[in-house]
Amino acid sequence: MAPGNGSNLIPVFACYDEVRMRYLYTTDDDHLFAYAPGRRDFFRTGDDRLWAHESHGWLIAAESGETLAHRTGDVYYGAADGERLYRLSAEKEPESLAPEPAADDAASAGSARPRRAAPRVARPVR
Repeated sequence: MAPGNGSNLIPVFACYDEVRMRYLYTTDDDHLFAYAPGRRDFFRTGDDRLWAHESHGWLIAAESGETLAHRTGDVYYGAADGERLYRLSAEKEPESLAPEPAADDAASAGSARPRRAAPRVARPVR
């Protein structure tokens, strides 16, 4: 039985769990760019806004509907130029794998990089 609030049952979506998370890393600097807590919708890591929808291996911009990229294997290639844009991973790689900034770069920044917001979670349908 699904958890509920009295007679209002709240559906539980199995696709919104840590097992099925997918992550997009940029191919040029290998930084986490977006994540998909389910099967199709990708959210940007910087602001957790819906960025793109995946359909049959194509990334479609959420706001404009523009075709962004096509997936072959675990790599997304630009729709217009075929350039490697993102790599897909089922594992979230720790931030420690990213290259550390040089000491003078960190000092010129003035402060540490702000923390990113936690990944989105599914909310009950009302």
